[in-house]
Amino acid sequence: MRKWLLLAVGLAVLLAGWRPAAKEPEGLALVRVLGVDGRGPVTLTAVCGGEEQEERDRGRCTGEDFGAALEDLPWSGEEELSLTSVSYLVVGRDVALGDVLLAALRNEELGASATVWLAEEGAARLLDGCADPASGLDLLARRGMEAPTVVEALAALRRGEGLCLPLLAGEGPALIDWEEWRGSA
Repeated sequence: MRKWLLLAVGLAVLLAGWRPAAKEPEGLALVRVLGVDGRGPVTLTAVCGGEEQEERDRGRCTGEDFGAALEDLPWSGEEELSLTSVSYLVVGRDVALGDVLLAALRNEELGASATVWLAEEGAARLLDGCADPASGLDLLARRGMEAPTVVEALAALRRGEGLCLPLLAGEGPALIDWEEWRGSA
């Protein structure tokens, strides 16, 4: 009887500690870079990627504002797009940055940790010209280019402080300068 009890306790402990690794559902593409252009209408450009995704699925949609466009974005690609892995938020000069950042913070999927970058000629144009913008931005980050996070950028705007964003251009994308945000919050 004692052996059975020890065996049952051991099995229970073993099973309690075992949990399958969390995986994204099949047919779901993880967005790594999200581009934003315009004040209204707002155009979003999503580029997927990651180590496990060989194909770079893309999506694009337009909405009355950032929130409306964000609602339609998951169904704008060949696969359903998930915003849970957005690392980079690339904005054009014509966005209502404060509104975009606040909406990103309020969105359960996007959150506060994505870094904010400025596209010289618009986010859509920059992302369309890059085969894998997430890898290019990863490389810039590894080289020490520290872009502000969504929460840091919003805090700077709300406090009326100067917000300096890394300015991107080219196919890499390449960092060409740092620019103080001049658009209205």
